[in-house]
Amino acid sequence: MMALSRVKLLYIGAVLVSGIVIGFVVRSRPEWQQLAVPPAAWPFAVSLVIDLVIGQLAAQGKTEPLTMGDRFVAVIGAGLIVTLMTAL
Repeated sequence: MMALSRVKLLYIGAVLVSGIVIGFVVRSRPEWQQLAVPPAAWPFAVSLVIDLVIGQLAAQGKTEPLTMGDRFVAVIGAGLIVTLMTAL
């Protein structure tokens, strides 16, 4: 159970940190807010990459897969961070 909690916390933490990094990058390049895919959606791509790695580990029995709740908290949270950082 501890490994599962650690993997989930690392996943959520990594996606939330990506939101902060994306927020800082977009604040320094405001023209990127006009791209076809808005910066608030970029954490979804980060989440997808990490989720694929965790999915492979889960398929090998090394950890349990993420739940939709885990993904929701991470992606929506990171999207909100990006939105708030770029709006201020």
